[in-house]
Amino acid sequence: MKKLLLLVTGFVLLFSLLYLLAGAFGLTDPAWIDRQLRLLGERPGGQVWLTLTVAGLLAGDLVLPVPSSVLMTLAGYLLGLLPGALAAFAGAWCSALIGFGLCRRYGQRAFTRLVGEREAQRFATLLETYGAWAILLSRAVPLLTETTSCLAGLSPMPFSRFAALSAAGTLPICLVYAWAGAAGATHGIGWALLVAFVVPGLGFGDRKSVV
Repeated sequence: MKKLLLLVTGFVLLFSLLYLLAGAFGLTDPAWIDRQLRLLGERPGGQVWLTLTVAGLLAGDLVLPVPSSVLMTLAGYLLGLLPGALAAFAGAWCSALIGFGLCRRYGQRAFTRLVGEREAQRFATLLETYGAWAILLSRAVPLLTETTSCLAGLSPMPFSRFAALSAAGTLPICLVYAWAGAAGATHGIGWALLVAFVVPGLGFGDRKSVV
């Protein structure tokens, strides 16, 4: 299991480093992001551009260290509850599928060679037992969501199962953040944070598989 733990740690460190680098250049500053989106919204067809930009940034979240919670909240604030939630969902779900697909296409064989057949089989068993909880609940947690998508792609989990689980875990989060934004990013933000951190923590304490 040591190699597997090192791999998980490597994923988390990689995504953390990307985020820290972006933060060093001010690209994760909520005020800066808010200002840029507002300017975009003032252009002709601004609502369409806002929708595409939010969805595109969240879709590229695997390699673009964007603050997803900030974007989802601003989507609700600038686009409204349902349009903002749908734009955020489209992008965040695509990001999960991209992470899964890339690791499935290019990383699965390398993963087996790296950790060995025995460890790969133990990992597959672990994902079969706890994978549903991990995917559903990690969708609210920055860094962990990207890591889980990549790890699922390295496992034998069917794409259709991952797609369904990630959609089920992503949509409620997008709705809550968009609601927080539509509520003026004041009354709703506390509930958004609750969903993002407390609920996943409670869920990971339950070791029962949901699928």
